[in-house]
Amino acid sequence: MTSLNVARTDISELVMLTIEAVVPAHDLRPFIERLKKIVEVHSVQTYADCLKKTGFFRMGTAALNSELWVMMGKYGAVLSSIDKNSFVVSKMGRDNDLDELYSRLEGPHLLGFCKSGLIVEESLVPFGEL
Repeated sequence: MTSLNVARTDISELVMLTIEAVVPAHDLRPFIERLKKIVEVHSVQTYADCLKKTGFFRMGTAALNSELWVMMGKYGAVLSSIDKNSFVVSKMGRDNDLDELYSRLEGPHLLGFCKSGLIVEESLVPFGEL
């Protein structure tokens, strides 16, 4: 599994690239060295299974029933927004968590799905450096 997320920074010459790659520990150093030959690398941080994404599931209003509320509770999903013809359920989790909920919601009422880039639930800059 790999993904790429690109974001602007407050320094106009810098762009932050977040690359998600599942790499065995013994291949990590060679992977980083190959990456440095392609782009200028400021820093590399590794995380062991703690990164999450947010999934957004747009559903037709006909799906809004008690069974859906029970499923949302079971999977830790929340109702994000609602309008006349649809509503959005969101859930934070790992890819396999989002895929599992997707498979439960898949059908004629699922109108759209997207998920965010990786979310690190810790500061990238130590508090003392802010």
